[in-house]
Amino acid sequence: MPRHTGTGKRIILAGAAYVAMSLSVSAMAQSTPSFAPNPGVGWYAYNRMFIPPASGPGPVMQDPSRPYVSNDEFRVTGRQPTERVADLSTPILQPWARDVVAKRNALILSGKYIPSPTASCWPKGVTPFLLSPMTQPMYFIQGPREVVMVLTSFNDVRRIYLADKHSANVKPSWYGESIGHYEGDTLVVDTIGIDPKNTWVDNFRTPHSDKLHVVERFRVIDSGKTLNVDLHVEDEGAYTMAWNAVQRYDRADQEYVEFVCAENNMNLGDLDPMPVAKTPDF
Repeated sequence: MPRHTGTGKRIILAGAAYVAMSLSVSAMAQSTPSFAPNPGVGWYAYNRMFIPPASGPGPVMQDPSRPYVSNDEFRVTGRQPTERVADLSTPILQPWARDVVAKRNALILSGKYIPSPTASCWPKGVTPFLLSPMTQPMYFIQGPREVVMVLTSFNDVRRIYLADKHSANVKPSWYGESIGHYEGDTLVVDTIGIDPKNTWVDNFRTPHSDKLHVVERFRVIDSGKTLNVDLHVEDEGAYTMAWNAVQRYDRADQEYVEFVCAENNMNLGDLDPMPVAKTPDF
């Protein structure tokens, strides 16, 4: 089973987080939901597959004849880890997309090791981001112009710009362009421009096209104990229909901890190259 090789460095960022939270509190109305009522609030999701909706089309799910148990779940429950094998009977995939998933299934069932992009420290993409904070939490920083989401495992960062509309010409990227606004107690995020060459929509490596359009609705429920995300996905280039999914997180109160990945580039075999900056940022 794939295993993260990054070593943890404890870096307490309470000062920076406190400044950001102060801006958040002073800049936003009291009715705006707070996903980080203090700098030590993070969110865990003990599920790396999307939860299907109560009704209607849903995400690709695990083949019911081959129940999935992750390495992370093994650490929590002691159950024997297994591999992700997609249920190919789903009606949402166009033939070419189904073929991509079927080929991965065949490799997995043949015993082939298929490392995730995360194993090589590459960004996850929008929807896999939602499936990631299991062993390390996800944090929010809310400001007047943007909401920043940070995964402490590998330090992936998403930026949601609180603006009226998308840019005129969105350049494809790992996380696309996310535009958000508040509707009462809900943060609504609309994302386009997600690069299909480098990202998938889930941990089955379900592909998407450059027409992928994702709408997320973040809302805190259960008296602040749970973060609920309703997900709506449209992609006429890869799916036969729009589909919905849910992801839920439990609140965790703990300090921010940074886990370094690319600087700990141990060679475990058949991995993609580590990301390297070809030009300096400054």
